[in-house]
Parts: sequence; C-alpha cells; structure tokens
Amino acid sequence: MKRSIVTFFLFLLCGLTLAQKELSFEFDYAKFNNDSTSILLEFYYDLNPKDMYKIQTDAGFSIEAIVQIEMKNLDTDQYFINKSWKIQNVISDSLTKSLSGVLAFVVPEGNYSLTVKAYDAKNPTLSKTVKDQFLVRPFKNDKYSISNIQLASQIKKEDADANSLFYKNTLEVIPNPSMFFSEQSPVLYYYAELYNLILADEKTEFTLQKLLFNSAGVQVYKTSKKLKQGKKAVVDYGAVPLAKYPTDSYNLVLSLIDTKTNQAVLSSKRFYLYNPSIIDSSLASKVHAGLLGSEFSVYTLEECDKMFSQVKYISTKKEIDQYGKIDSLSGKREFLYNFWKNRESNSLGQANEFKKDYMRRAAFANQNFKVGLKEGYLTDRGRVLLSFGDPDQRDFFPSESHLKPYEVWFYNSIEGGISFIFGDLTGFGNYELLHSTKRGEIKDENWIRRLATE
Repeated sequence: MKRSIVTFFLFLLCGLTLAQKELSFEFDYAKFNNDSTSILLEFYYDLNPKDMYKIQTDAGFSIEAIVQIEMKNLDTDQYFINKSWKIQNVISDSLTKSLSGVLAFVVPEGNYSLTVKAYDAKNPTLSKTVKDQFLVRPFKNDKYSISNIQLASQIKKEDADANSLFYKNTLEVIPNPSMFFSEQSPVLYYYAELYNLILADEKTEFTLQKLLFNSAGVQVYKTSKKLKQGKKAVVDYGAVPLAKYPTDSYNLVLSLIDTKTNQAVLSSKRFYLYNPSIIDSSLASKVHAGLLGSEFSVYTLEECDKMFSQVKYISTKKEIDQYGKIDSLSGKREFLYNFWKNRESNSLGQANEFKKDYMRRAAFANQNFKVGLKEGYLTDRGRVLLSFGDPDQRDFFPSESHLKPYEVWFYNSIEGGISFIFGDLTGFGNYELLHSTKRGEIKDENWIRRLATE
C-alpha cells in the first residue's frame, strides 16, 4: 500500500496529534501465488489499545475492537468480502503492546477496491479507515517471478511456533503492517517467495539482489546471492540493519535476474525510518533519483497505461506520440519516470510536489466524478480539474426552480478570471461543460436554456 512521506513527517512534527484523533490501527497486505486463476492474499493488522475504552475484569483490562473489510470486484461490481471481525483481548494493564493478526483469502483475478474500517466497539468514534485499489493477476506458471514483499518486525526460524497464527514455510513471520521502523526497532525483517526458477537451459543461473534506496532514489545498500534452478517455490527472508541510516522513507527492492539474458523481475516495498540520532549531511544523497528506486520500477503494464491516460491533459503532442510508439513495459516505466522528473520543481531530486498534487486531483476526480463505468478523470469536470487545478470557488445549484442541477467553478488567477459552468442534463450525475469564459473552451452565452426542465 502506498503511503506519503510528507504525511509521515507531518505526523512526527505535529507531536502525534493525528494519532490522538483516531484509533491506533495499522493495516497492510501482500499477494502470493496460489494457482493459475487466483492468488493468496494476506491481510495484516496491528492494533494498539492504548486509547481504547477498557473494562476492568479479574484478569485485567478487557478491550474490544471491530474490523470491517469491504473488498469489491470492480469488474463485476460485486463484493468479494463484506464482513466484520471482532477483536477481543484481556490485557494486563492499561498500557500494553500492540495486538497483531493476519487474515488470508484466495482471490480470483480482477480489479478490486478495498475499504478497511476499524473502531472501538465501546467508543465507535475512535476509528480509522484505510482505502486502496489494486489489481489481482495470478502468477504465471511458465515464468519466474517474485511475490509481494511482506515486512516483519521479527522472523523466527529456530524457535518458530508451528501453532502460531504467523507460521508459514517453517518460519514464524511477525508482520509489521505499519511499515515503520525506528532507533528502538532498527532492523527491517522481510519475507518473499520466488516462483518457477527453471528454464530450458540447465546452465542458466539466477541472481537475487537485495537493494535499498532512499527517497531520492540513491542506492544505500546492496547484497546479492546465486540461486539454483527449481520448480518449487523458494522462500527468501532476511534482515537489513537500519541503525546507520537517517530519517527518511526507503524502498526495499528484490531483483531476480536471469544471468543468461540479464533480464530481471522486481518486487519492492516502501517503508519509513525515524532515526533522529543520525544526521544526513550529504547533499549527494538527494541528487540523481534513479528509475530502479522509484515507484515506476514495479508498475505493471496496466498501471503504466492508466497513469499516462490520466496525465494526457498536461502532456505535449510530442509526448503523446512518443508514448504511443513504446511497445515494452520497461520503456513505459522509463518514460513515466522521466515525464515526472522533467516536471520536478527543483534540481535536488526532492519529492515531486507537482506530481503529488496532480495525482491527488486525479484520485479526487475518480472518487467524486465517476459516471457509470466512466472514470472520473475522463469527465468534463475531471478534465478541468486536472488541466487547471483546484478552483478558487465552486458554487452548487442542485435545486433551482425549473432548472436541472448545475455548478459553477471560478479561477481568479487565469486570464484575469475565468469560469466554467457544468450541468447535469441527463439526471444521472454526468455534469457536462455547458459554457466557459476560458479561451479555447466551449462558449454558449445562452447555456441556461439547456438546463430548463419545462
């Protein structure tokens, strides 16, 4: 799941004020191979009961939380999961460590939305909601690949408890769904699975590289090892010491390389480190962000195409033509990486605020302007929002006498002040652009006649 490093630092700088307003609940997931039509999806959660309502019993304090998961297949518009789980526990005192758990489901291929809400059963206002959207694509049986990376707070091999909820493949993998590490927990543990390490050429070997990149895309850690061919899945797990790295967001990348063709498949996981005792004094670490350390290094073909479809409004004709001629996944990843890099607001390779703001608006449009199967960014309101930014003023007219619903957007700093008027002509929430004072846009001074109901 993708997290904003800006949000993370605001969380720290505000003295944990956000945490005081919501339930201390963390959630993450990882996808593993199951069969040719489905994957095994594992959900991990972590609940800290420190702010929850506690009932004193003879055994200690009792707490109770509800976790509701709604997972919908967007292709069929049907819920795959729509269920609540009750988490009850007796704790020895009012301040205790977090409660962790895992849920596993076999999920068929599809495009899914996910909403997870957790709340205190005795105080429902203390809650937290997590939303995401992702594709499920079964792992190919004839192609070597890597599962998602599961981050862990601890992995036990020698003393692994076979009866533990977290036991798998002879290991006890204690999840870390917060994806947060600190000077109190300075070791990152990870778990992943490698599939179909076998090719026709028996002499072929595989190399598995473990890489760590900081938020600027600079590689700060690297190890590698040789792997033998085999049909069975191979478990890769390990630990990365973090004590010497400064506070930042980092990207852990596993790169599985076919040494004969030099082709590779990647899996990556973003995490966050808070380590104030280490000062990052090197400007070099903030320069030369690389594709391998960026989010685009693990984009699927579908994710690349959707991303470019959403950014066409700010693309040049040359860029549109260039992307249309790219016929490889690696080429599309590189194009998108350079597309946003060329629009960075500074030369130090810091977080691309322009990209974050643009994709925030795209997400808003998709959530609020969607009409039937038409994504929100493809609607008239979505196009204007992405082309010109957030309006300075947005007036709503949902129930004017003898008029269909409409709204007016104002931009004060463009061309001395411009406006856009959108109307719901069909009554299905599809607000069409009726008139604008912006040069080059639709102009219809008598737009109001199209809204008349009689």
